[in-house]
Amino acid sequence: MLLAAVTAVLLPLLAGCAYRGESTGQSDNPVSRKFTWFSFLDGGDIRESCAALGKEAPPHYRLVYNGQYDTQIRAYEIWGAPSGGGTLKARAKGAGNLSNWIIQGPSDVFAPWRWQESNAALSAPEMAEFQGALHQSGFGTGAPQGLRLDSRDFYWVASGCEAGQFHFFAWVARNGRLDAARFQDFLLRHDGTGLPFRAPQVLSAEDRSPTHASGNGGRNASDAFTLVVKGEGLGGLVNAF
Repeated sequence: MLLAAVTAVLLPLLAGCAYRGESTGQSDNPVSRKFTWFSFLDGGDIRESCAALGKEAPPHYRLVYNGQYDTQIRAYEIWGAPSGGGTLKARAKGAGNLSNWIIQGPSDVFAPWRWQESNAALSAPEMAEFQGALHQSGFGTGAPQGLRLDSRDFYWVASGCEAGQFHFFAWVARNGRLDAARFQDFLLRHDGTGLPFRAPQVLSAEDRSPTHASGNGGRNASDAFTLVVKGEGLGGLVNAF
């Protein structure tokens, strides 16, 4: 309720904001994150940097897992280094937990909705392993046009820059499985956030209802939205927040 009240006040200022990259801190602030989420998933900042730097652009990937938006989201940012290795930043967030506010005190009003984070260095062989798994999953072959990404579903999206080329891809769970996302195990092995991975589940029509009562006390209908893959990115947004 606290987050909803704050976002209601700031909505006119934040609606339509574009995500501008890691240095802005937008993804770390729960309020701005909500209103830049579409842009964050679309990888617009990576796309722009990739186009500007061309073949001089270092490898940069962003992979985001939607484990039902109001229950769990995870984001992985990977930057390549001249050595062939790289760095991996993992973020994970479950449903808002007010106990975080109690522990950290009222000085951080957004504590219940902040990411849990970890960082890991990747060796050259590990970076090659990740890139191989990503490409085996379909990345770089052209985005799956028209694929619908429902916030109440389980899916991965990936955006990235390789050798001056921007690519986008998405994978949606089918029958509770995401076998095509072969990079998933690699990311989870290097994830030190401490938040257990919420695996895909088979969903019923009731599960997909925006007001279906769940373990987190019931879904917020304002968090029900659908994205559509178009071109090398996301080209459609329905009922966003």
